[in-house]
Amino acid sequence: MKLLSEYIGENILIAQTSVFKRNYEIRVNEELLGSIQQKGFFGMTWEVDIQNKKWEIYKPSCWRSALGIREAGYEMPIANYTRDGLRSRGTLALPMGKNLKIVPHLFKGFCEINNEQEVCLAKIIPKKISLKDKAEVMIVKKDDLLDKYPWIIILAYIITIEQRHQAAHSAH
Repeated sequence: MKLLSEYIGENILIAQTSVFKRNYEIRVNEELLGSIQQKGFFGMTWEVDIQNKKWEIYKPSCWRSALGIREAGYEMPIANYTRDGLRSRGTLALPMGKNLKIVPHLFKGFCEINNEQEVCLAKIIPKKISLKDKAEVMIVKKDDLLDKYPWIIILAYIITIEQRHQAAHSAH
């Protein structure tokens, strides 16, 4: 199986499989790379299966906007995402002191994953008009962190989905 950063220039598609369920597939052309499934009554946990590894992205508390990431079957998180104050962007703290920035541009309609030098590594562009949630992922720059932690693009997609749903709820 190819590493995630080897898909530079190819369209990676994340698509919801059913309108009634929060299950997603990650595909390149017709090749299945992985899947995402939202679990729990309040939807506070996402099971991610990508490149033959299973991960869990979860909210440690329903009162906070932070997210934790751990390998399936383990209790301790290996990474944490926290929003920067009241802004929509946030910092992903990875092992060994590495950090990435996840920068959603809600009004421009895309989300970026930036490294510590603010260089864009990947871009997630949600599809606007669709009953099912869909997004196109473009790997912009090769990076070892995307290969080692392929769930990073899924985390950015989940953050984008959650912010769109919150914006839709606050509009009513």
